[in-house]
Amino acid sequence: MRKFRWLVMLVGAVAISGLAYAGKAVTQKYEVVCMKCVAHNASMGKTGGQGAGHAACAMACASKGTDLGLMDGKGNLFIPLNADFSSARDVVKDKAGQTVELTGEIVRTKGVNYLKLSGSDVPDGSELKKGDGDKD
Repeated sequence: MRKFRWLVMLVGAVAISGLAYAGKAVTQKYEVVCMKCVAHNASMGKTGGQGAGHAACAMACASKGTDLGLMDGKGNLFIPLNADFSSARDVVKDKAGQTVELTGEIVRTKGVNYLKLSGSDVPDGSELKKGDGDKD
């Protein structure tokens, strides 16, 4: 019975800690990645489709209309969304293969991660800031 109580308390603590992020805007760095390349590499048992060596490919894929995602420093993938939950692909398409700093609300559901961008409805993408690893 004691083990069951500890398990219930542990599950409750994890659930509450997850709720701490719900509805709060976070700012962090993400690499804008081509979802096709990331999935293709994963299907072959490789880690790839991101990083400096993949930047030119990511930009080429973005220009062809391929789906783009955001990868955080831990390798978690996020789908970028506008405040109205529509695709924010146009906000990040010119930054494919680059590291950007974005502010938004993390939404997790059914195993999928989304980043609902704050102010992403601004057409010029003014929410984007160059990350430390970018060249220019």
